Amino acid sequence: MSSVEETENPFAALLQPSSQADGVSKQLIESILLFTLSKDVVDSNRKNAVLCLADVVVADNSAKDTLCEDLLAHALFERLMLTETTKYLIPGGTNRSEALETRAMIYLHGAFTRCERIQCESNARDKQHCDRIIELILNNASTCMRQPDLFAPQNFSSQWLELFDQSDEHDTSTQEFLVRVACKVSEEDEPLEALGALKAIFYPMLSELQKQLVKDNLISIRKNIFWILGYFVREKRAGILGELLIDYTTPNPKAKGGDYMDTLFGQLLSVSIMPKTQTAPYEFFREVSLVSQQTDTNLWQLLAHHQLSLFTLIKQLLVQSPETKKKTLQWIANCLDANVARGHLWSTVNINLEQTVHSTASDAFMTSLSAVLMRLCAPLCAPSMKVLLVDPTYCAVVDEERQSKGVSMLKAFEETCLLPAEEGEQRLTAAKYNFITEIFYLAHKAFELGNRACIERLTRMMRELQNTRNAYHEVATRDPNNDLTKNLLRMLQDQMQQVLCIRNGLGEPENDAAILKFFEASAIWLTEIAMLPRESYEAALDKMDFAPQILRNLELLSDTPPFVAPYMKSVPENIIDNIAAYLNFCRNFGGDQFIQLYTSSHDAFFKMILLFMGSSDLVKNPHLRAKLADALEFLLPTQISGSNRKEFITHVFDRHTDRLQVVRCLLNVFVSIEMTGQSVQFEQKFNYRRPMYAIMEFLWTKQEHINCFRQLASEAESNMEAIEPPIFLRFINLLINDAIFLLDESLSNLEQIKQLQRAQDNGEWNNLSHTERQQQTTNLHHLGMLARFDNILGRDTINLLKLLTTEIKSIFCHNSMVDRIASMLNYFLLHLVGPQRERFKVKDKKEFEFDPAQTVLEIAHIYINLSTDNSFCLAVSQDGRSYSDQLFGYAENILIRIGGGQLIGDMAEFASKVQKMNADYKEEQELLADAPDEYLDPIISTLMTDPVVLPSSKVTVDRSTIQRHLLSDQTDPFNREPLTMDKVKSNEALKLEIEQWIEGKRNAARVKS
Repeated sequence: MSSVEETENPFAALLQPSSQADGVSKQLIESILLFTLSKDVVDSNRKNAVLCLADVVVADNSAKDTLCEDLLAHALFERLMLTETTKYLIPGGTNRSEALETRAMIYLHGAFTRCERIQCESNARDKQHCDRIIELILNNASTCMRQPDLFAPQNFSSQWLELFDQSDEHDTSTQEFLVRVACKVSEEDEPLEALGALKAIFYPMLSELQKQLVKDNLISIRKNIFWILGYFVREKRAGILGELLIDYTTPNPKAKGGDYMDTLFGQLLSVSIMPKTQTAPYEFFREVSLVSQQTDTNLWQLLAHHQLSLFTLIKQLLVQSPETKKKTLQWIANCLDANVARGHLWSTVNINLEQTVHSTASDAFMTSLSAVLMRLCAPLCAPSMKVLLVDPTYCAVVDEERQSKGVSMLKAFEETCLLPAEEGEQRLTAAKYNFITEIFYLAHKAFELGNRACIERLTRMMRELQNTRNAYHEVATRDPNNDLTKNLLRMLQDQMQQVLCIRNGLGEPENDAAILKFFEASAIWLTEIAMLPRESYEAALDKMDFAPQILRNLELLSDTPPFVAPYMKSVPENIIDNIAAYLNFCRNFGGDQFIQLYTSSHDAFFKMILLFMGSSDLVKNPHLRAKLADALEFLLPTQISGSNRKEFITHVFDRHTDRLQVVRCLLNVFVSIEMTGQSVQFEQKFNYRRPMYAIMEFLWTKQEHINCFRQLASEAESNMEAIEPPIFLRFINLLINDAIFLLDESLSNLEQIKQLQRAQDNGEWNNLSHTERQQQTTNLHHLGMLARFDNILGRDTINLLKLLTTEIKSIFCHNSMVDRIASMLNYFLLHLVGPQRERFKVKDKKEFEFDPAQTVLEIAHIYINLSTDNSFCLAVSQDGRSYSDQLFGYAENILIRIGGGQLIGDMAEFASKVQKMNADYKEEQELLADAPDEYLDPIISTLMTDPVVLPSSKVTVDRSTIQRHLLSDQTDPFNREPLTMDKVKSNEALKLEIEQWIEGKRNAARVKS
C-alpha cells in the first residue's frame, strides 16, 4: 500500500508497475545522477554521496531495481531546480561537492562524464540504461540552453566557461557533452532559433574572453584561450558552434579596417611583438644597446606558438562545415578589403596618424593574419605543389559573378595586373574556383597589406634611426653630457626599440620559413603560367580551367615565351611585388636564415626573375621589372653594399640551365626604365639601376657571361639601323648619359659644399642668426647626401664602362657613339686634373664617397682600352669643349702623384697619338672651314659625311647625328613625329656633292703646297 502522500502526489502514478524495458537501473541513477527516490536506511558503505529526492518528487520504496523513465525525467528536472541541496544529502559517500552541485550545467556535465565512464565498463543491459540517462541529460541541457529563464538566476555562460577552463587535452567528455547538447538544441528548434539560443548563452562568455584579451600581450595572454575557443570548432558534428563563433567575431558590414581589431579574432591577431594598435606603446626590447641586430628567441617562440594556435583555430573553422568555411573566407576577404588603404604608399608614411588610426588595422594585426594564411598555404608548397591547381583568371571575376563562381575576395577585378586589358575587354574566367585558388590570392593580398606595408615602414624607420645615430655621435663627441646629447640618446633608444620590435615581428623564423616556401611555390606557378604552350592553353580553354595542372619546367630560350596566354591580363602585380619585397627584406634586415638552407628556392626565384624581368610582353610595368633586378641582387654569392648579409651560398649563376639569359634580361630592364614614357625621377631611376650595376660587375667575373655581353655587342653592330635600336647600343648610350649626369651633379654639389665649408671655417656663420645657421647646416647636410649618392652611382657607372671597354671596343667607337664618350671622358678628366680641380677639394672626402684619384684611374683605363681605335683618338682630339694639348699633361702629373704605374706610360703614348691626330684635324678643319651651310649638319653644325633625309620634316642631317638622337628619343627632332632609322633616306646626291667639294679642296691644297 502506498502512503497517503504518495496517492496525492502527481508523480505517484509513475510508480505503477512497468516493464524492465521502460525502466532505468536505480543503481546507475545513484552512480550517475547522484540522487535516489528511496527512503531506505542509509548505507554507510555507499560509494557516492547522493541526494534523497523522495520528498521533492515521490518516494519509491519498491523492491524493483529500475525506475520508470518518465519518473526519472521528472525527478531530474526537479533536481535541476533545487537551490538548497544540502538538506537532501544522505550521509556517506565521497564526492559530496558533485552531489550538492546546484548549477544546472555543471551538474549535467558531471553526470554526463560519469555516465560515459560507467558505460565503458558496463554490460549490454547497463549500456542501454546509460544511453537513456544520457538522453535525459541532453534533453535537460537543451532546455537550459533554450529556456534559461526557467533556471534564473543561473548564468549558463559563466558555467560553460568554467567547464572549458577546467578541462584539458585528456578530457574528452567536455567536448562530447558540448557537441551533443548543441546537436540536441538543433534537433528541437528551427535552425535560426537554435543558433539564436546558443548565441544567447555563448556570446556573453566570448565577450568576457575578449575583454580579458584587451589587456593581454604575448607574455601575459591567457594560456588556454585557444583551447577554450577550440571547443567551438573541433567537431564537424556541431558546425553550428563554429558558425556561432565566426558570427560573434564578425563586425557590421560597413566596418572600417580598424574595427576588425575590436573583434575577438582581431584581439587575438593583434597579439605580437609589435604594438597591438597604432597608438599602443612598444612593449619589448626596452633595454637595448645601440646595435640594431638584436633578437629574442624566447619572444620568437611565443609568437610562433601563438600564430600556430591561431592558424589551427582558423583551419578548423574552414573544415568544420560548408557554412563555417564560407563565413570564415568572407571574414578574411572583408577584412582585407576594409584594410586596402594599407597598400597605398601614403598609408605607410603616417602623415595624418589621428585620422588613420581607426581606418585601418595595425601592423601586428595584419602581419598575424598574413602568418595564418601562409600556414594555410602549406599544401600549395613543395612537396605537394598544389599551387599548380591555382587558376590565373581569379582576378578577372566581376562582383556580379563572385557568388556563382566561388570567389570570396572583394574587388579582385580591380587589381593592377601584369598586362593591361583593353578598355571594355571581357577577360577570361574559369567556370568555378577551388579553395586552393582562393587561399592563394587571399594570402598574397594579406602579405601585401600586412608585411609589405610594414617592410616599407621599417625601411623608413631605419633611415630615421641612422640619421639620429649620426646626429648623436656628432654631438656626443663634442659634449657627451649636455642636454641635447641626452635627448638624442633617449630618442635613439626609442627609435631602436621600435625598429627591433618591428624587425623581430617580421623575422620570426617559423613564419619566415612558411613565407619562403609559399613564395617559392608562387614563383614556380608564375613561371608555369607564363610559359604554358599554346596547345595546353587551348585545351584549358575547352575545360574553362586554366590552372597549369602539371610541372613542365620548360627552358627559357628567349626574352619572351613564344606564346603569351591572354590570362596574363588577370594575374595581379602584387604576386611579383610580394616576392621582390620579401627578398629585399631578407637582404636589408638579416632575415635570410632559412633561405640559405632552402636551396631549391634559389632556382625558382632565379628563373622567375629572369623570365619576368626581361620581358615587357609579360610585365608592362617597368618599375616592377626593376624591383625584380633588386631581388636578383639578393641572389649574388657576394657581400652586398649596404646590406646586413655577410655571404650567400648559391650556384644559380654557374649551374642554372637558364643562366645565360641573365645579361640580356638585365639590359632589357635597364633600358626599359628610361623608355617608360613616364616621368621617372632621377633618384628613383638610379636606385633602380644601382643593383643592376652590382650584378653586372659580378657577371664580369664569369667568362661565359662576358661572352654574352660580347655577343650582344656583336648583334648591335650588325643591326645599327634596325627599326628598333639594338639593346646593347641603347644600353651603352644610357650608361654614358648616366655617367655625365652623375659626375656633373657630383662636382656641382662638391663645389657648393666647398663654399659652405670655407664660410664656416672663416667664421662667416657666426654673424648669422640661429635660424640662418640651422638653415646653412641643413643645406650642407642635404648637399652632402646628394653628393654621396651621385659619387657612389657615378663610380659604379664609370667602373662598368671600364669593364665593358676591356673586351668590347668597336661599338663604343661607332660614329653614333664615339664623339659622346670621348667628350665625356675629356670633360671629367679636365675637371679632376686641370687647373680648376681645387674647386672640388672638400674636407672629409670619404664622408661624401668622393675619390677623385680612383675616378682618374678608371677614366685613364677607358682611354687606354679604346686607344687602339683611330676614330676614338680622333674624336678625343676633336672635342672643342674640354680637349687641349695640355689635358693629358695635367693627367700625367696626377697619375705620377697617385701611383699610376704602367698607366703613366700608356697615357703618354696615347697623348702623343691624339696630339698628332689633332694637328692633322686642325689642318683639315682650316681647309674645310668655308663649307656651305647646306653641307653642315643642322643640329651640331659639323660637315656631314653621310647625309640622310628625315621623312616627315624633310630636313637633311648626318646619319650619325640622327642615330645618336634616336637612341633616347624615337621622334623627328624637328617636328616630334615618330621616327625610326629604317625610315630615313640617304641623300646620295648631296653626299656625292660634299665628297666632290672636299676632294676639290684637298686637290687645291696639294697644288698650292
